[in-house]
Amino acid sequence: MVSSIFQDCLIKLRDLSGLTQRQLANRSGASHSSVNRWELGKGVPKRDNVELLGKALEDAGVQDARTTLAAALRRTVEGTGLPEWARDLESIENSARHVTTVTPAMVPGYLQCPELARAIFQAGMLGASADDVAHLVALRTGRLEALPDLNVTAVFPASALSCLPEALRRAQVSYLLKWADAGRVVLHLVPEGSGLLVPAAPLMIFRLRTGDIAVVSDHADGNVIHEEPHYDRLTGEATAALAASLPEALSLDTLRKLA
Repeated sequence: MVSSIFQDCLIKLRDLSGLTQRQLANRSGASHSSVNRWELGKGVPKRDNVELLGKALEDAGVQDARTTLAAALRRTVEGTGLPEWARDLESIENSARHVTTVTPAMVPGYLQCPELARAIFQAGMLGASADDVAHLVALRTGRLEALPDLNVTAVFPASALSCLPEALRRAQVSYLLKWADAGRVVLHLVPEGSGLLVPAAPLMIFRLRTGDIAVVSDHADGNVIHEEPHYDRLTGEATAALAASLPEALSLDTLRKLA
């Protein structure tokens, strides 16, 4: 575990206060396990918790603890002090146990069958060699196999399937049903005639083994790993999309009708 700026700052200020982890937890309203986890560098607290931690430390005699902790949190989130899991998408995936992926117009990349992935790469990478396309297809369609601990909840429009040519649609539906039957993927289809206004771009909300979350958007030029101040808005968009979709059982019925 790589030391973070916030982690080091919290340990230093608590040492100055003379408080134990348990005493700081009791005075700030946090759990002892949370304070221990933050000092081990396994995630960072929300800003409300940082304010309460700082006040508890100031009450114990540490001057400007709230300002100091808030600055350390900002530097950790925005700068080189990011925890290891938040530095790139691959690290996030390897640290995650669940992802909710919402795509406004197409089948999520994790769940694209080889035939669909190939069609997408060929359309989007004109002039790419057959070997290049085959390599990209293998990377995309092998991602869930390479992440055996990651479970997926996927929200996307039924029209992402119904608009496909018949052979391609059947292949993709069969692929989705295979993953659903395996128990690692829960599918929620937005019904025909409905659309998703938000999110505007594919959105992935990862639940990490530390209990933290990471939020990532997928854009044409690459992935954007969002900062904590945006979490409420983005998770709200995912919740709205899920509310607009069919329950799992009805989604599977819709899928079978498209087969």
